[in-house]
Amino acid sequence: MNDRIYRACAYLRLSREDEDKRGATDESNSIKSQRMMIESFVRGLPDVELVREVCDDGFSGTDYERPAFQEMISMVESGEIDCIIVKDLSRLGRESIGAGNYIQKYFPQKNVRFIAINDNYDSLTANSSDRYMIVPVKNFVNESYCRDISIKSRSNQQAKRMNGEYIGAFVCYGYKKDEQDKNKIVPDEEAARVVQDIFAWKLMGLSANSIAAKLNERGTLSPAEYKKVHGEKFKTSFQRNPEAKWTPKAVLRILSNEIYIGVLEQGKREKVSYKVKKIIEKPKSQWIRVENNHEPIITEADFKAVQELLKRDTRAKESKAEPKLYAGLLFCGDCGRGMVSRKVSYKDTVNEYYICSGYNRGKECSRHSIKVDVLNEIVLGEVRKYVKQLTDTKKLLAILDEKQVNFEEALNRDKEIAQLREKEQEYSAMKSSLYADLQEKLITQEQFNQYREIYSNKLAEVAQAIKVQENTVKSIYENGIAAGQWLEEFRENMEIEKLDRMLLVSLIDKILVYEDKTVKIVFKYRNEMAKAVELVKDELEAESVGAVVTASGLPMREVS
Repeated sequence: MNDRIYRACAYLRLSREDEDKRGATDESNSIKSQRMMIESFVRGLPDVELVREVCDDGFSGTDYERPAFQEMISMVESGEIDCIIVKDLSRLGRESIGAGNYIQKYFPQKNVRFIAINDNYDSLTANSSDRYMIVPVKNFVNESYCRDISIKSRSNQQAKRMNGEYIGAFVCYGYKKDEQDKNKIVPDEEAARVVQDIFAWKLMGLSANSIAAKLNERGTLSPAEYKKVHGEKFKTSFQRNPEAKWTPKAVLRILSNEIYIGVLEQGKREKVSYKVKKIIEKPKSQWIRVENNHEPIITEADFKAVQELLKRDTRAKESKAEPKLYAGLLFCGDCGRGMVSRKVSYKDTVNEYYICSGYNRGKECSRHSIKVDVLNEIVLGEVRKYVKQLTDTKKLLAILDEKQVNFEEALNRDKEIAQLREKEQEYSAMKSSLYADLQEKLITQEQFNQYREIYSNKLAEVAQAIKVQENTVKSIYENGIAAGQWLEEFRENMEIEKLDRMLLVSLIDKILVYEDKTVKIVFKYRNEMAKAVELVKDELEAESVGAVVTASGLPMREVS
């Protein structure tokens, strides 16, 4: 008589795919069901004593690096257990090769008895048919199930991404999941205010380093610490210290993230397969991008202005909390380099000038000198004129509303787009005729290839030009003239008394200073303003057209 008593470990597992089976408690109902079944089964086995239980709750059956599974294997290696009991074969694993290796090789080598209750499998009594035919087939079925679940899960996630539903575990700083819909994100008021401060400081000209220091000085929790305080089990590879602080990189990630203007980008990375845990980065062209998906925290105009400033060096000197008024905006009109300020003392007066940085570095350009006071006077005068033009353009947009000219009508009536479409048809016809010319031997194969490339490039250029014009019209209809949001802060006809940083970055793209003493100010929204004039000029009376048509011009003024 065999008096051996097997020391058994109950192995319980529930995958993420089975999440719909979870109950309201911390442990899933399915885990409880597995435990009850195994305990009841062991009570009917006089030669088995249940000494341990391990549980992988929320782990895929294709991954054999599960923590509880590895703990159980360690107990096998140490001789602590010599029997393993599972509810069914799929609990051990859903990958046929791995499961088969453990059942057919590893457990027999270690003299471990393996029992799968629902599959009526007990290695102590199993015959060769059970071991080498039935078990492999069931393992193959389990793997097929896992593969199908993986495909369906990926398809479902892809559909949700395309539909603008948020499927990430954690939401980007500044947003939170809607309490009523976990696939929808809404602004987190407290964090959103911090994001708005960050953008405002950047528009003022502060560097990312200065912004991070400012946030740390006032005790603002970093994104990682903010999530911890609000109970989220968030981990990031960016954190190096026990308590995460604001860093320049964290600030730059926020400043360059389009999520803050309502754009949702998902599907940036994916697993190699359901069998392999490795994550690969996908090219940006394969990301799922949905615009106007959620409530923006930052206006599109401010976001675009910040992106331009990020391309330019607007860092303040270390001794200054903020940069110069024109930092990142003032350039040499001849060589394109930035202008730098220099102070010249004479007797009791100090005059400040801007000169070309190329000249300052080593006479790589001419001086291009201009006094700050003179530049301020020029810019202030032109800004006042431009604000008036913006106000006039806003009135034009009101006419569009009154005439109920919708977006599609505006596109159809746009003469510039119509001319571009005529060119598109012309180039397309020329390209199509090439094959007939080749067949009739009017052109050689070499000429055919050459002309086809030429017309293909022309068509691409025209298509891009049409897209630019359509986007300009779209921008007018969706956003109006973006600066109009800023203009609301001013009463109509209110005089702008002096220049400030926010005023400049809101209205001006760049200022060019030429050696011949000419100053050219390139204002923002020029295309939108010109297009607004074009859209409504047929609706305006002749005398009113001339009063506003100058909105499309580029203000220039010669320095005296």
